[in-house]
Amino acid sequence: MLGLMQNEVPPQPTQRTSKVLLIGLTFLMVALISAIIGGIIASFVVPYVFGVNPLKLLSGKYLRPSSPSLRYETPLQKIKIFSTSDPVVAVAQKVQPSVVNIRTKMIMSDLFHEDVVARGIGSGVIFRKDGYILTNYHVIEDAKEIWVTIGTEEDIKGTVLGVDPETDLAVVKVDRKNLPAAEIGSIKDVKVGELAVAIGSPFGFEHTVTAGVISALNRTISTADPHKEVVKTFTNLIQTDAAINPGNSGGALCNSKGQVVGINTLIYSTTGGYQGIGFAITIDTAIDVADQLIKKGKVSHPYIGILGQTVDKEYAKKHGLKIDHGAILVEVVEDSPAGRVGLERGDIIIVFDGKPIKNMDELIEAIRSKDVGDKVKVTYLRDGKKTTVQLTLAEKPRRF
Repeated sequence: MLGLMQNEVPPQPTQRTSKVLLIGLTFLMVALISAIIGGIIASFVVPYVFGVNPLKLLSGKYLRPSSPSLRYETPLQKIKIFSTSDPVVAVAQKVQPSVVNIRTKMIMSDLFHEDVVARGIGSGVIFRKDGYILTNYHVIEDAKEIWVTIGTEEDIKGTVLGVDPETDLAVVKVDRKNLPAAEIGSIKDVKVGELAVAIGSPFGFEHTVTAGVISALNRTISTADPHKEVVKTFTNLIQTDAAINPGNSGGALCNSKGQVVGINTLIYSTTGGYQGIGFAITIDTAIDVADQLIKKGKVSHPYIGILGQTVDKEYAKKHGLKIDHGAILVEVVEDSPAGRVGLERGDIIIVFDGKPIKNMDELIEAIRSKDVGDKVKVTYLRDGKKTTVQLTLAEKPRRF
């Protein structure tokens, strides 16, 4: 009968089997001990190789950098995080005391030729602590009275020290000492895209701060003067999208260091209000004009004695011209630099002092970049013939 009987004794392990089990257990213990020792060595040696204190790592006090190039040398709680608005706050705190509100009183005639009182509002920048203030000419133009608000003081009566309609700048003087003069920057350090902060009195709201960027440099803008029925051309302007509205005129345009780099002057708008395009006169130009007004009472501007118009493709086609660029002379003043060298109405200036001229704005900018007394070569076309002459820039008469 096949099968395992209940009383049958099971087989016992042999001596060879016991030796195999003992050797296996020994290898297992050695491997476990080696792993533990290796882990301890790795925990201390590897961090040390990479410049990390092993004890700080194991205790949880080490803060892993977010990038390989960044290492924290101070505890986390001591690191100050700045928001993006902090530079604007700093600029506002630094410059606001130097920006003033200007109110004017004018006497104008109404439809019935009766005198009426008109009031205007603008801004200004203290650029000398002994009471000298920069503003726009159009802010104080025809003003009978000028009142300046400085900080929390009562209004102070101001007097016009000098004006320059050509650049739309003016200097106002108040009888005060130790005023908070603004720090003056330079257009040479201004870059497109950097922070721009405008401070002024839009619609009479004093010390209003707006922020944006420098949108463009070296802008040339021609605008009609409604009072005198003439076109005024402004060159080398700073363009910004910092909000500028009526009343901001004469105020400060600042960089991130709190330096004044421009005097807010114009807005480009279809509504008369802010549309993201404003212009400022460079502070370099403004200070140069102010210094001349203080020292001489007037500003010297180079002049050749012409009125001109841009030649473009449309103008060339309409008038049958063979050239579609340049500045065509509409009028040449007698006994002017241009008149004395033989320039005539209809001549087209294409090169001024070695610089190609594409339009009238470029000619104006080229002339203004020179000084009174400079000798320059001018190339022009007359009846298709090219001629070059040399003229000497004169001082522009006040009537022009």
